[in-house]
Amino acid sequence: MLRPSTDRLAVTVLLCAVLLASFYAGVLFEGRRVARAAAVELQDLQRRHARTTAWLRGERTEAEASLRHRITTLENQLSNDQKEADAAHNTHLAGLGAGTVRVHVPVVLPASCQPAGIQPAGHPAAEPGPTYAELDPAAAANLAGISHDGDQAIRELNHCIAQYGEVKQAFTAWRQKLQELDHAQTP
Repeated sequence: MLRPSTDRLAVTVLLCAVLLASFYAGVLFEGRRVARAAAVELQDLQRRHARTTAWLRGERTEAEASLRHRITTLENQLSNDQKEADAAHNTHLAGLGAGTVRVHVPVVLPASCQPAGIQPAGHPAAEPGPTYAELDPAAAANLAGISHDGDQAIRELNHCIAQYGEVKQAFTAWRQKLQELDHAQTP
């Protein structure tokens, strides 16, 4: 038989071994539980991420379709405006060619070419009246073409500015949505 001190030592060693084994079993169990909880949380985050991504894709597709529709509307409006302006310009050119529309420009005569007035100077009747010259139809058509080209360029520039405004408005709306989404997910 063992002596009492050896028995005590054996019991103490056995007790320490059981405690140590229990500790490691608890750590192992707790580690697995934490790992499972982390895996479940990761899967939940992945599901939420997938839902959010799908929602954002749908929102983006909808916003793109809306923006394309607005830009197409602007392009149609520009096309109609250009057609109306072209029709008005062609009508004006036809009038110039037919002689129903005449273009007069003011002419300033040099002092040496003005007729001497019979009335005393300073009297309203002594001043020469306004003098105008009529342009021939080809010159008038050339001047009308210059103004028509300028007006057309201005309409196209305004169209570009309107398109830029639409795109900027769409990007601003997207940025706000994403910021709201980011703030909503931030704990």
